[in-house]
Amino acid sequence: RPRPPNMPLVELFTTPEDLPNFRSAELEEFMITLFGVEKGVVQVNIIVVHDMAPAPIYVSIRAKGTPERTKKAGDLLTALSEWLAAKGHAKGKIRMELYEPSLQHNKAWGVAPLGSKL
Repeated sequence: RPRPPNMPLVELFTTPEDLPNFRSAELEEFMITLFGVEKGVVQVNIIVVHDMAPAPIYVSIRAKGTPERTKKAGDLLTALSEWLAAKGHAKGKIRMELYEPSLQHNKAWGVAPLGSKL
């Protein structure tokens, strides 16, 4: 049985005052293009917190550390920061952790299998 693809996980933390002017689905579409993966592979969570400092928006990304992705990590972070700035969020921080793929396991339930037409 084939393993499901290892998913990039994107978590955007912000306060109620600095909520983004986009939905998680819009950020998901951008990340799909940025990471070059199929729809359904990227998971995006926008998490509202009571307080945070110093950045008004903090993005945490965990993704499989493929050689190609590792090589262009700086470009990926730049592209995301430019996308966020174009959406009106001129200040923030991004952290990306690239991990050894054999260390991650995931399972989806109650949804159509990845790659299905449902």
